[in-house]
Parts: sequence; C-alpha cells; structure tokens
Amino acid sequence: MFKKVNKIFLVYYSSFTTKSGSNVHILELLSNLKKYTDVVLFAPGQKGIERVFSGIKYVPVIDNKYLVQPSYEFMLSFYLLYSCIKSRPEILYLRQNSFPFFPIALCKIFKISSIVEVNGLVMDELSVSPDSKSFAYRVFSYLALRSERFNYRYCDRIVSVTDRLKDELVRLYSVPAEKIIVINNGANTDIFKPMDQEQARDRLKLDKSKKYICFVGHLAAWQGVEFLIYAAPYILEKCPDVRFLVVGDGVMKNKLLEIASEIGVTDNFTFTGRIPYEIVPVYINAADVCVAPFIKDRNSKIGLSALKTYEYLACGKPIVASDIPGVKDLIDLSGGGISVPSEKPEELANAVVKLISDQEMRNIMGEQGRKYVYENHSWDGVARKILDICHEII
Repeated sequence: MFKKVNKIFLVYYSSFTTKSGSNVHILELLSNLKKYTDVVLFAPGQKGIERVFSGIKYVPVIDNKYLVQPSYEFMLSFYLLYSCIKSRPEILYLRQNSFPFFPIALCKIFKISSIVEVNGLVMDELSVSPDSKSFAYRVFSYLALRSERFNYRYCDRIVSVTDRLKDELVRLYSVPAEKIIVINNGANTDIFKPMDQEQARDRLKLDKSKKYICFVGHLAAWQGVEFLIYAAPYILEKCPDVRFLVVGDGVMKNKLLEIASEIGVTDNFTFTGRIPYEIVPVYINAADVCVAPFIKDRNSKIGLSALKTYEYLACGKPIVASDIPGVKDLIDLSGGGISVPSEKPEELANAVVKLISDQEMRNIMGEQGRKYVYENHSWDGVARKILDICHEII
C-alpha cells in the first residue's frame, strides 16, 4: 500500500471537444486518483466543451486547429506557474502529446517530481495525419520530436502502456530501462460490466432475432474497420442473420460508408456516430462478439494497450482482434477471445463465424475475459500503481 501523496497536477494537451480513448483515459485517471489525493487537471479550454467534470482547470486557447496547441502551451505556462506558486504539487503528471516543453521545464526549476505518460510515439501519430504533407505538419513534427527528447530526458519516471513501447523508448531516445514503468490501460469495471442482452437490445431497439458483431472506437485509419467491412461478405455467407454495429465517429466514417456501399453490405451495417460514454456498454452488451481489427502500421512496432479490448472483456464479451503485440498478449493471458493476422479479412471472418456458431465458447471466453480484467485492469488499480510510483520519487 502506498503512502498518501498530497497533491498532483495532471497536464493534458488533447481536446475534450470529441470523444476519444485518450480522453476516457485521462478522465478515468483523474476520477480514480481523486479517491486518494488532491488532483487538478489542466486541459485546453476550447469552445463546445461540456464542463461537467470537477477538478479540471480549463486554460484559454485560440480555437483554430493550427493555433490551439501553440496558444495552449503559451497560456499554460502562466496557469501552471501561478498554480505552482499558490499551491505547489508534489507530482506533475504529463501525458505526452503534441509538443509540451514548459511543464517539465517548470518541474526542473521548482524541483517538483515529474512523471511522463507515453501512449505512443508522437511522430508515428503525426505520420498518419491527413495533413501530413503540410508546412504546419513539418513544424509540428520538428517540435514533437524535440519535446519527446526533452521530456524523456528530464522527467523522473516514464509510464509506458506497453512493453514494446518501452523498448522503443530505450532504443530511440536512450532512456534508461529502469526509468520506465509499464502500466497497461484499463476499464471502468463499474460501468463496463455484463448486463442482460435482451434488455440491451430492447433499449437500442435492435432486432432480437439477429446476431450482432460490434466495433467501438474512434474511426481512424489505424483501427482497421475497413477490414471488418471486407470480412462481412464471408461472415454473411455462413451466418446470414449477422448484423454489424460500428459505434463511434471520426475522419474515416465517410470512407467506410463508401466501402460498405461498394461491396453491397450497407444494409447489414449500423454506424451509430458519436454516442455518450455511458451508452457504450449497452452496445457492447447487445452484441454477441466484439472486434478490434487493428492494422499493422503504427500498431505493431510499439504494441497496443487498447481501451476497447479491456472494455469488451469487462462486459463479458468474447473478442476477435488483430495479433498486434499487447492485444494478443491480453487475449492469451485472459483467454477472452481469438487473435488473427492483421489485415486478413478471411481470417477475421473465420474467427467471427467460429464464435457466432458456438454459444458455449462465447460464454466461456466472456467469463474468463471479465474475470481477468476485473482482477488485473481496473482504472482504480491503474491509479494505485501510479501512486506507488509517485511515492518512490517524492
């Protein structure tokens, strides 16, 4: 058990104007750390944000996609400086994203212990951006790389979400391995839990005579949802009563709709668009099988600790997912699903059909997956591990 840490500043650079896994992650971290200590989260104060969460200090920004991050970094320097003088934290916890410099520099000046959380390599994420050829992209890339080097060198500890990512940080940035602690992502096991499937389908007005395959997540290129669409004809050939639920929104949505139309499976797919976080478990529980068909690019090098996979399992649903490091490890350790080669629609289809055709297998995998996540990957457990690190460095 950890000793009490008196105050933590969380510093976040992403926008709360859209739903994303990173937003879920930081808000769950805030909520669970607040059970044990005083926490303040600093975040961009853009227009349209629902300011319903306590403990967040919104920093004013210029609400333009090219100016949000530079203006946030500039204004954050004043907000953090004032807050540190007024109420000095014992720990500053920064989620590395975009190009933060000031938070860790401030920690060095004020001798405040610091932790940097790394969920991916910023350069990899920028490389799949639709603006990757623009001048702004080249500027942001340069700053992002310098930010990573600076922060990883001068922080006290780094939290990596996968072992592969830790290895990359050691290789690319010469970070001492002992400085990096691996803490996988988790699930809110109070929200994501099994519920009666018929009640879930009633609530969503779904046809109870059908079988449902569910994907949840931001519709970005690396998610590989197009491979679920390509797999659909193979699945429907063997299981014609299957329907597909794609829960989420993102830049790939129109492209995915085009692909579904081109191969003639539009009528079998429901694209829900953006839905409230608390409704996501209802969709998962309405499904028979959940999928995570990640592509190789960006994912295989550093591995994945994907929120959706923990949330699927927490609801007691079997999963079919790409054999990306981290995701495959979770499936193997939990016994909660089947891993398949990435970007292989027929392999994905075969695994889905196998589960759809065997209720007993689905039940066994679902029970095993739920038990494993509940015991090993709750957000409360993640918060406790972070507090243990805090105690080591203060």
